[in-house]
Amino acid sequence: MENPWILFNKDLYWVLWSNLHDVIFEFVIRNSILAIRFDPVTDPGAPTSEINLSYSKNRLSVLRQLLVTLLTLPIFIAYPLVRFKALEKEIIRKPSPGLTAYPDERWFYINGVITDVGWLDQNCKYLEKRFGRGVVGILNRSYGAFWDLVESVLQRSFDIETISVRWAAWNILPSLRDDNIKTVRLIAHSQGAIIAHLAIKKLYTELSCTGEQDYLKKLEVYTFANAARDFLNPGNLIRRIEHYANSQDPVCKIGVLARLDSDRFQGKVFINEKRNKGKGHFFNSFYSLVESDYIPARSSSDIPTLLQMPGHVSNLPIQID
Repeated sequence: MENPWILFNKDLYWVLWSNLHDVIFEFVIRNSILAIRFDPVTDPGAPTSEINLSYSKNRLSVLRQLLVTLLTLPIFIAYPLVRFKALEKEIIRKPSPGLTAYPDERWFYINGVITDVGWLDQNCKYLEKRFGRGVVGILNRSYGAFWDLVESVLQRSFDIETISVRWAAWNILPSLRDDNIKTVRLIAHSQGAIIAHLAIKKLYTELSCTGEQDYLKKLEVYTFANAARDFLNPGNLIRRIEHYANSQDPVCKIGVLARLDSDRFQGKVFINEKRNKGKGHFFNSFYSLVESDYIPARSSSDIPTLLQMPGHVSNLPIQID
């Protein structure tokens, strides 16, 4: 209930002053220039690291991000028109064909900052290869590194419902109401976790209006590099909430890792200090989907339920050392 402008100022101070070294070196340099690789692409349909430039679509994604970053000022001017007039179209990535072994489950993924359609597809393939389930990708559109950061801070501080929040709630709601579906899993990365939290609150409000709030009991939520300030389980209805964080990820340091002692950040937290020494932010490149890489942050009895699920653990994209 704190003044949102005070929260906004705290975030700006964290980014621009107290942790500027982490933001520049760990997030910008280590996650981009120093992490570029040129591994051979033997299977164009398989997931790969976002910064493997041997993959042609990754080169296009990098160029696209550089372009929108250079156009920060025009984007800043046009942003209100795009957002408030809803001029952009909804982009949903459909599950890969052939993954139909679990008809009573639905999986959704919301991407984080600096991600376009190509990287959203890579993120979903990464999950599909690990768990063997089809994943619906909900695009959180990127407007370049600067504006993505500003948007994240505004969402954290003011609970602003961007179009991505409504898209997420709109696409998840039918699966919750479908009695043939027993489990709905929502996975989110980085800014996507902020969007997921806002979408959960919107789903709770929508379902409560019709007395259907118990449908949330089939929902499970899993976040990686959670950048949110709060993460609540409305009515304690959500079946399971788990958060996965790299210990040296600057986004985690302002998000989930800064809220370990808060009762307003609900769910089990697991920290990776082993793989890549806990560094890195990109989902495919730096976030492991292997249970043994994580340790519980709050209780030694906690176990990472998501990563215990059966699937295809081998041959995942190689994490960057």
